[in-house]
Amino acid sequence: MKFRFLIFILALLFSVSSAFSQGKVKIVVSVDWEGDDLQQQNLQAMKDFRRDYPEIPLQHFLNAAYYTKHQAKASEITESIKSVLLPKDEQGLHIHAWKNLVESSGVVFRTSPSFVLEGYTIADCKIDCGQEIALTGYTNAELRKIIAHSIEILNKEGFNRPKSFRAGGWQADDNVLDALAAEGFTLDSSATPADFLLPEWGKYKLYQMVKDLWMKTTPTSQPYIYKTSSGLKILEYPNNSCLSDYMTGEDMLKVFQSNARNFKKNPKKNVYLSIGFHQETAAEFLQHLREAIKLIRNSAKQNRIPIEFVVAPIKDNF
Repeated sequence: MKFRFLIFILALLFSVSSAFSQGKVKIVVSVDWEGDDLQQQNLQAMKDFRRDYPEIPLQHFLNAAYYTKHQAKASEITESIKSVLLPKDEQGLHIHAWKNLVESSGVVFRTSPSFVLEGYTIADCKIDCGQEIALTGYTNAELRKIIAHSIEILNKEGFNRPKSFRAGGWQADDNVLDALAAEGFTLDSSATPADFLLPEWGKYKLYQMVKDLWMKTTPTSQPYIYKTSSGLKILEYPNNSCLSDYMTGEDMLKVFQSNARNFKKNPKKNVYLSIGFHQETAAEFLQHLREAIKLIRNSAKQNRIPIEFVVAPIKDNF
């Protein structure tokens, strides 16, 4: 009798808990470190942001290419990067196919496919180049070498072993995702809606390349498990509100509102939003993200939408 009563109480408590369980719109703010330069004006813009929003963790996609440039000073690079990191941030990996990074990985540098230039040749590369070369042009074995070498460099400089990734130019196909999963990565955030890039990149190949890769990705796309051609799995976390270089605060607010409407349909389930910026253009475009955060918070308050700023890895079951 006592056992049955205990079971009844536990079931009642579970049903009450389930009835009042509440999801949230969870927002990830990401930073793409392009591997190009570390200018003081951009780092200062990031420091100012951290000062004004200390409660917001950042998902950093760090790039090892800073360290492979000609005459790079590792200690200065590390100091600059760490000057804007906080303990609650996540340290992921970002790769653009810079020539110096590729060659230091023991891989032959390729000049195509480029998402910007036509007729690109080695002769065009005076000191370092390759930022606009899509990772999709490399083989699985080559990609694994570049990924592993990038991790090795970052680990040597005291950064965490990355588990999350975003490809330069959002150029991650099945081959790239398979190489990532094989190297122990659990999350990729390269999927993004191509239409956000149309005004800036419509005259270049990048727009169509992103559209072809992520044709099913929309502003309300949610995380999902991707199974590669070799059978490996990785969580795809769509960058569904792109980056502040291409989105105003109002633009990002509209994406939030679209996801908030979906949240209201099932408020027990979390909905995810990905916004962010580039380190290299923070001084110019981080203001768009500031505006977005203010607008999103006001909208969430007015419409009673619970929000939370988080970083990966995501613990939900997808």
